[in-house]
Amino acid sequence: MKRILAKIGVTAAVVAGTTVVLASPASAAQSCTSLSGPAGGSLPLCKTWNWDGNDYDGKWWTNGPSSLPSKSYLQRYEDGNVYNSSYSGSYNDRSKVHFRICDSLANRCTGWW
Repeated sequence: MKRILAKIGVTAAVVAGTTVVLASPASAAQSCTSLSGPAGGSLPLCKTWNWDGNDYDGKWWTNGPSSLPSKSYLQRYEDGNVYNSSYSGSYNDRSKVHFRICDSLANRCTGWW
């Protein structure tokens, strides 16, 4: 019985510690997805964001091989401005950061993520 209670205590401590870390304003969040290109293929992309009290800091990177056609490229939206983007990088002091895939041959872009 003591062993079971000890395991429950450790589990509760781990869960409580995780909750504190996730609730902390300085903790970073991460999300990954596979962005489909408008002319086919996909790009696995991850991004993080960290609320520092008044805006976000973060980074993005590919999370595996791309199968996008050669005329496809990544675009990044930062606080109202759109940039042709590298496949990895970082940002600081931004309110909104989103990504999409465009294709110059198809002359189309996907929706923002």
